[in-house]
Amino acid sequence: MQQHITAIIPCYNEENKIKEVIKDVSNYCSKILVIDDNSTDKSLKVISQLKNEMDIDLNIFKNEKNMGIGYTMKKGISEAIKLENEIIIKIDGDGQHLASDIPKFISKIKEEKLDFVKGNRFLLKKNLKSMPLSKLIGNLFVTNLQKLISGNYSISDPNNGFLAFKKDIFETFDFDELNNNYFFENSLLIHVTAHNFRVGEVGIETIYNDEKSSIPLFRASLKTIPTFIKLLFTKNLITARYNLSINSILFFIFWPVLFANIFYNYFLLWILLIIILILYLLVDLLNFFSNKKNT
Repeated sequence: MQQHITAIIPCYNEENKIKEVIKDVSNYCSKILVIDDNSTDKSLKVISQLKNEMDIDLNIFKNEKNMGIGYTMKKGISEAIKLENEIIIKIDGDGQHLASDIPKFISKIKEEKLDFVKGNRFLLKKNLKSMPLSKLIGNLFVTNLQKLISGNYSISDPNNGFLAFKKDIFETFDFDELNNNYFFENSLLIHVTAHNFRVGEVGIETIYNDEKSSIPLFRASLKTIPTFIKLLFTKNLITARYNLSINSILFFIFWPVLFANIFYNYFLLWILLIIILILYLLVDLLNFFSNKKNT
């Protein structure tokens, strides 16, 4: 059943999938925004034809050049928050996700009074059987790294591109602060966690086809650590500024002591650094479970 929900569908070279995705999503969402990231195939033509064929509220936007998933999503968000619908769904245009899972997200937000809900492929065992081994290993690494950096220890599939959120979260922070590239979802989770929004996840089915991913895996791997270090600083700047968090104070004490001791190399300072790091992680865990209990 169609609900008052806005769907954002980023699209890049999905001429074989995008039509079916839009038709399926239209069964659940009253407004659909498709953002084409300067596709080189016939995606835009397919979308335009569908808009003329179907009686749906479909809006089409196109990047003048290929800008990446983050920029494309930010463009979609800038348009979606102008609309009346309070909940926004993001679903990819490659057909990996089922539109029939959209009601799960909406129910989760409404029943548990959440602000942000991520899809989780790992909650359904059949997804693990079909998931390529490289994706499984990569997600295992990134998931645990994201938990440590974000301070959210309950989200187990941070890279998942199927998600829902209330549009009013962007009254608290500016979506322009989010990453323009394939780390968009990671940066979004960092911000909603740091600002203490109520976050949850739902199990979703994922369909793996033979299509080649548009994400350059080798380049993404090289950028993972530097990007996550930057996100770690972002998270602690936010929590220090808005929450006066003790662990953020510990975080900003740690770095000057570390750089000083690289030069002086005092044994006692190395011990102090280890203690600060342990305290940081313990306070981070304490904050997480305290916030979870309060919600």
